[in-house]
Amino acid sequence: MTTGWSRYALRFGDYYRSLTTDDLWTPPRLRSREWMFIPWGSKPPDRHRALPTKDDLLSYLQTRTPHSCFHSTAYYNDPSQRKMNDKGWLGADLIFDLDGDHLPGVSDNDFPSMMDKIQEQAWSLWSDFLEPEFGFKERYVQTTFSGHRGFHIHVRDPSLMHLDSNARRELVNYITGVGIDVQSVMSGPDIGWSNRIDIGFEDVINKLASISNSEKSTQLVSDLHSNLKSRNFSCSKELIKKLAIESTTGGRIDRLRQDNSRTVFTTKKLNEAFWELVKGAPLAVGET
Repeated sequence: MTTGWSRYALRFGDYYRSLTTDDLWTPPRLRSREWMFIPWGSKPPDRHRALPTKDDLLSYLQTRTPHSCFHSTAYYNDPSQRKMNDKGWLGADLIFDLDGDHLPGVSDNDFPSMMDKIQEQAWSLWSDFLEPEFGFKERYVQTTFSGHRGFHIHVRDPSLMHLDSNARRELVNYITGVGIDVQSVMSGPDIGWSNRIDIGFEDVINKLASISNSEKSTQLVSDLHSNLKSRNFSCSKELIKKLAIESTTGGRIDRLRQDNSRTVFTTKKLNEAFWELVKGAPLAVGET
């Protein structure tokens, strides 16, 4: 009688042997991908595999019955080479990684709520950035569950596969607002961030007014604090309360509406916190 992992290995083997090539999904440009397989037990991963056809892949699965299998997002001239420099890099899929546990105020202990939130973020990423601003075509896009906390959006447009790591990082930085100067955007030409900042400006003003005018604003203060924390902006909740008080006194907001280049709050930290809040919480997106 088989015990432990061997029982599951037998079941996996039965499953693999029940398949035909028609049952297999494979990524495009299959012959240029490197494959890696995780065997059962304590054996090391089997890497640097080149499987140019579905028949080759199915044969491996049925004879080796691995625990897990993975394909590279990159394309190579010879993916079977053991050394990366010898593979001959040809390009790579552009993949945006959205993880629910990176969202402020979201716990992976509440999986359904986390997935609802990250699904909203995935749609926002596509409908607010990737399609309207970057011009990505839906026919090149595949969205998949990441396997644990979120989604991967794969963009397999041949015109983008040669983007290097710096270019891919710039895309993510733009999406998350890293390096975006809010005041320059408000006074400059109309770009995608212009509308987001206009909405964010009014939203932050209203929230700060609510905090200033109510003693029961603990949750709102926590939300704004989480937003700043998600942007790696360090401050206390007391600073947010002070910002709320200053935003409703001294005609500061009216002066900002007239000229957003003005420094209207009493400290540099308060001014920086206000404009970071205007950006809103960033999408929980990274590039893989």
